[in-house]
Amino acid sequence: MEEELHAGCTKPTGRRLLIEGTIILIIFSLFLEIRNIIDYLIFVVIWYTILVLLILWFKSYTYCVVGNKVIIKSIIGRKVITLENLKDIFISQGPIARRLNCGSIYIVPEAGKITVLIDIKNPQEFLEKIQNSRP
Repeated sequence: MEEELHAGCTKPTGRRLLIEGTIILIIFSLFLEIRNIIDYLIFVVIWYTILVLLILWFKSYTYCVVGNKVIIKSIIGRKVITLENLKDIFISQGPIARRLNCGSIYIVPEAGKITVLIDIKNPQEFLEKIQNSRP
């Protein structure tokens, strides 16, 4: 069962990364000297293979709000962020992310490292869940 089915949990979306990767490929292709279509097609297949692997890596993360904590689960482990003593918490969205209704949430503690919850669907709703869980 997927974690996003649990209340208070979400996973990153890969749509923004896919669209931005395609735009970069198109811009990069304008400056390539394409002599052989087969070589270009091999380049495109490699490009999208790397892009899909990156999207799968991001999608392996699960972000959950449990009590006054945010739990980040991934293939390599889990991280727990206590929502006490936060300096700031905010959303960052570029134009493409805003159009796709996704964004990253930055959690800035009083002491320690900033944590970024990358490419969350409906970031405003998830931010509200976090803020409502703060003591």
